[in-house]
Formats: sequence, C-alpha cells, structure tokens
Amino acid sequence: MIINNLGLTLGITSLIMVLLYFNNEKSYDQWNPNKDTIYKVSHKMFNGEYFDTTTVPEGPVSTEVIPEISAFVSTKTEYSKDVITYNDISIFQGKMLEVDSNFFDFFPHPILKGNPEEILKANNSVVISSSVEKKLFGNASSYGKTIKVGNKEYIVTGVYELQRPSIIEPQVLFKKEIDNRLWWGNYNRYTFYRVKEGTDIPALEKKMFQVFEENYFRKEAKELGISVQEYVDIQGAIPFVESLESVRLFTKGDGSLEGKGNYPLLVSMLILSILIIAISCVNFINLSIATAVFRAKEVGIQKSNGVSKGQIITQYFLEIGIQCLLSFFLALVLVELIVPHFNDFIGKELAITSGGVVFRVFLIVIALIGGIGSVIGGYIANFDINKVLKGNFSRSKRMIIMRNGMLGLQFVISGFFLIGSLVMYAQLKYMNEKDTGFSGEQIITVAFNNPEGNYWEQYQLIKQELEKHPGIITIGASSVSPGLTQNFTLDMDYLGKVVEVTGIPTDFGYFDMMGVAMASGRDFSATFSSDSLNTIIFNKTAIKALGIKDPIQKKINLIGKELTIIGVVNDYHIKGYDKKIAPAFYVHFNTIEWFNETFETVHFKIKEREMYKTIADIEQFWNEEIETSYPFTYAFMDKQFKKTFEKYEQQKIIFLSLTLIVIIISLLGLFALSTLTIQQRYKEIAIRKTLGATTLVIMKQLFKDFFRITVMASFILLPLAFYSTSLWLDNFIYKIDMPVWPYLLTPFLLLLLVFMVVGVKSYKATKVDLIKYLKFE
Repeated sequence: MIINNLGLTLGITSLIMVLLYFNNEKSYDQWNPNKDTIYKVSHKMFNGEYFDTTTVPEGPVSTEVIPEISAFVSTKTEYSKDVITYNDISIFQGKMLEVDSNFFDFFPHPILKGNPEEILKANNSVVISSSVEKKLFGNASSYGKTIKVGNKEYIVTGVYELQRPSIIEPQVLFKKEIDNRLWWGNYNRYTFYRVKEGTDIPALEKKMFQVFEENYFRKEAKELGISVQEYVDIQGAIPFVESLESVRLFTKGDGSLEGKGNYPLLVSMLILSILIIAISCVNFINLSIATAVFRAKEVGIQKSNGVSKGQIITQYFLEIGIQCLLSFFLALVLVELIVPHFNDFIGKELAITSGGVVFRVFLIVIALIGGIGSVIGGYIANFDINKVLKGNFSRSKRMIIMRNGMLGLQFVISGFFLIGSLVMYAQLKYMNEKDTGFSGEQIITVAFNNPEGNYWEQYQLIKQELEKHPGIITIGASSVSPGLTQNFTLDMDYLGKVVEVTGIPTDFGYFDMMGVAMASGRDFSATFSSDSLNTIIFNKTAIKALGIKDPIQKKINLIGKELTIIGVVNDYHIKGYDKKIAPAFYVHFNTIEWFNETFETVHFKIKEREMYKTIADIEQFWNEEIETSYPFTYAFMDKQFKKTFEKYEQQKIIFLSLTLIVIIISLLGLFALSTLTIQQRYKEIAIRKTLGATTLVIMKQLFKDFFRITVMASFILLPLAFYSTSLWLDNFIYKIDMPVWPYLLTPFLLLLLVFMVVGVKSYKATKVDLIKYLKFE
C-alpha cells in the first residue's frame, strides 16, 4: 500500500505546486477593477527591439487629441530607496516610486487613511503602505505626521493597503514633478492609458502613431531631407499598447517594475504536471491490479457465495477511495513543508490556501477516485470463478497492449525530462565557464544608497583616501557594471547611418582594471588632457554597426560635440548570454557635463589574500565618511554577472526536481507492470523449468518484452526531445551546439533501470514452487 500510494502522492504534490505557481503568475493585477480598460504603452523600435518605456509628452498629447483615451498616468521606471526617519526610528526603505497624482485612479489600492482625491496633490506629500506605517509608527497613526526621507521632509497624507500581485508594487509613493519638456525621443517613464470600453485597439494604435508623426517624425524627417517612412525605418519608434492583464506574462518587452514572467515555462510545467498525475494514476491502477491478483481467490469465493459484481465493485471502490484521499492529504502535508523553501527559491509568497487551488485539486482527486475505482473494481469483479480458484488468471490482450503502451509513455516522458535536464546542465555549464570578455575576479562593486548624495565628489574622495590602502589594487567606476541593468542609449549618426548605441562613461584605467583588451588604438589616459574632454572609444560591435573603416582618429558627433576616436575595445558581456552584445561607446565622465551623474557604484579591485579584511576597511570608511546613515552594500562582480542567468538556474533545478519525480513514478510503474506480468506467467515459468530451461533462458524470455518497449519509446523520445530542447536553447544568443551525449546516455540509462528492476523480479520468478503452479494440471 505504501508503494501504491507513493507515486500518486508525488503526482498530486507536483500538480498542487505547479498550480500554485501558475495561479500566482496569472493573477497579476486581477484584483484591479479597472484592468479591462487599462493599457500599458510600449514602442517597437526601428531596429526591431521593444521599449517598455515612453516619452514625456506622448501621454498628455495623446490623451488630449485621441478621444478613445480618457486618462493617462505615468511613473518612473525604477524604484528608489532611502532612509525614512520619524522621531528616533529610522528604516532603510526600498520600492519608493514617483508617480502622477492620479495613480490611485489606475491602481486603486484600498486607502486606509486620507482623502483619495487629495493624497498626492501636494509636492511635499507622501503616501505609505500599511506595512511601512507599521515599521515607523507601530500601532499609532501616521496620518498628518511629518517624516524625513533622506534630508527632505514630507507630510504623510495617506496610507494604503498594497494589493498583490501587481506589475507595480510600491511601498512609498511621491508625487512626480511635472515635466513639460517636449522630449519626444527620450524614453524614460512608464505610461498607462485608460481607454473607453469597446475601443478598437488597432485603430487606437494608428492614432497613437499619427501623434508621433505629427509632433516628431515629420520635423526630424524634414531636417534629414527624407520621407517620414524612411525616418521611421532608420530611427523611428512605433507605439502600441498591451492590456494590463497581459503585461506580466505576454509583454514584448522586458516587463514592468516587478519584472516579466515566463509563460512558456509555466505552460510546460502545467502540461508536464498533468502528465505526471496521469502517469501516477496509471501506476496506481497497475499496482492495485497487481496486488488484487493475490486476492483473486478471495473474490472467487465471494462470488461463489453469491456476492454480486456490484458489491465487489463497491468494496474495491471504497478501498481505492480511502487510498486516494490518503494520498491527497499526504500531498497537502508535503506541499505545506515544501512551499516555504520554494518561496525562498523563486522569490514568491505562495500559500497553499491561495486561489482555490486545493479545492480544485480535491475535485480532481474525487474524479480520479471514480475513474480508478471503476477500472479496478470492474477488472476484479469480472474474474472467472473456475479459473481464479485454480490459480489461473486470464490475460486480456487489450489490457496488455494498454499497459505496455502506458509504460512506453512513461519511458518517453522520463527520457524527455532526463534529456532536458542534461541539455540544461550543458548550457548552464557553458555559461558558467564561457569567457565573459572581462575579469570580475577580486572586484567588488559598492553601491551608493543616498539618492541625494553627490556621487562624483564622493567618488573622488574615495579614490583620494583609499587608493593608498595596501589591500586595494585599483579603484574605478563606470556607468554600466556587468550584471546591473542601468544604462542609457543614444542614437549615433555616422555618414547617414544611424545606430542606437549604449553610452558607458568611465574613469581612467577602467579597461585595465576589468581585464578588457584593446582591439586597436589606446585606452583613456590621465597623461592626455584631451582624453577627459573630446575623445571616445567604441567596442567592436559599434564600429561594425556604424560601418567605420580605420576608425582611429576619425571624428564623430555626440550630443552636438565633436569627439575623436582613439581606440576600439574588444566586446565583453554586460547583460547576460540571452542578450546580444550591444553597440557601445566609452567616454570619460567629464566629457559631457551630466555624464558624471550616471553611475551608482564604485569598483574596487582587491588583493586576494587580503580580501575580507580590505572589504571591512572599505566598509568602515564608507560608513564614517561617505554614507553615515545608510547600509553598506557590495557584491562580487563575477557573482553579480551570474545573476543575469539566475532564472535559467532556477529552471534547471525545477526541471531536475520534476525529472526525479517522473523517474521515481516510472520506476514504480515498471515495478507494477513487471510484477503483474510475471505473476501472470508463473505457470509458464513452472512448465519451462520442468522442461529443463535454465534461469538465464527464463529471465531472457521475461526481459525481452520490456526491452522492446524501451527501444520503441526511445525512437519516439529522441526527436521529441531534440525539438523541445532546441526551442529552449533558442532563448540564448550565445549557446552550445546541441550535444549528442544526452541522446546516447538517456536510452542507456532507461535500459539500465529496466534491467535492474525487471532483472530482480525475473530472477525471483525463476524460484517459483513448481508443485504450487502445476498441481492442477
């Protein structure tokens, strides 16, 4: 009974876990009563990329001239963090967001305190979530109280209960400053439209494009002496909208403030969990039938004493029901134990009580009880009295084909999971070992946390005081650090060819610190005063994209300033292996006035033997001289970069877990079928032994059917697995060639498992008592 219930328990457990995860991802913003009329604005760029962000003027202008848009709201594209102080209590709070004053009209989190119409009207107003209020004020009310955020004072004008999950989950809200600058080419905010019911979305998107055309594209095209369409093709952006409900899982861009879900993974997990529960049920049936064979004489005697088929079916129906319900409750206990660890692993707050998942699975179990009970009860109730009382059980050819087919399906699914896990392992091993183009070893990145700080001045102080530290090799800074996503892009024109190029201001010696080699020319040097004023370096990808031949000493325009190309640096990875290395330019921070405001971290290259002592010294200096009221936070650069493919590591572990479950269930299925098959051939085995067959010959006869099933399953499995793993590898720009060894190893492992399980059962079968099975012949 324990073995019988184990497979079903594991199947129900995996189904509940996957449904909890799937339900959570599908429930983003389902709490929002306005979800059917709210759309997020995005853009398809001229180079085929998608921008989730919008420009400053398009929201107000589009709302004014397009009647289908009734209102808009915009927010910043990043959360901020700062120290919040009330009296003698201070907390370092993240997820703070600047929004338009009508934010709650679009995202109506329940207002617990304050007037919903007024809470974000004043510039010095702040609205906090109930959890932040609890941290700062305990059980007291925060309404109307003055708090300090950094060095600024704000009045708490409202408290709200944050609803989750949502694509935007702020804990603190400020009124965003009004920006009337008509920057049609600067995409720096998220914008949402509320549209009227029944709006034709494709028609709306055409009108949105016309707004851009009339206010921006025509002017730019005229200055370049080309048509609007030509401008759109080489430099334009086409606006489109995505419904609020679809943003989390189906957005074409990178998602909103809370990131983007992985819908293909969710669907795959759901389908596979359904297959697992189906296999579990088949195993349960096979094991139950195999067990029932031992009770066949009991059934025969019952029928001889006048017990009806209906009574026998009812008896076994109740037995199966008890076992299924037991598996269900055991699965609930297992899920309750797993969920906290799973939440830590994926960064979720799943609960077994959420979304009615348990009730739905309970209904599935009730349906399984009906189906399984009917199959097993009907099978047993139809035993032939004369045959079972003699110990002879008929074998239906149809039943044999069905059971063999299900065992083959189990092998196909097990092999699919196994090959998928091995290919994932190979790809992630490649990513862990691939040359990133830079050396992040012994480099830590230390983040500034005070949003009001003058980072450039603080950076100069850090260099002045810490460069003489014996444990520090060098100190540097760059606006873009590998593994961190903050960056800005500019359209760069060279001889009429426009390319979107990532801007990466740096300090002197940055490439040397990072171990990035120059492909040609030279690095920035403090010995040349011009290097901080009017020189520029490109990566190889940018030179190729711009079509610059012999680039050294060529001139190029950047934001109205003429710069001289002094070098070309080798490409290196910044955003991970699922993104192409983008065209990039490098200038010194002082080249353009506002460039020294674009970095948020300082890089320290530290001697290996003095690593942690030096980090402790940096922390002490930082806390005493740089940010006295803020936490000191740092990360190792190589580990920071590896976080870019952390989600794939999670996929690997989830897939591996399901693989282990499938293999366990398949082994149980193999055990069930081999037990049932060999039990039904005991008389044949006895006759063969009487006629002088050796143990090896008998085992060979028993093994060959399972061998045939495994081989046939492998022929089905290999092309299916190859197609699916190829699709998964297509997620990566930089990937392995499809390895052959998983496709050779998996069939071998399946055969090995079959040999081990069936071999043991076959060997035991050769030791049958001849008299017991031949005494009636």
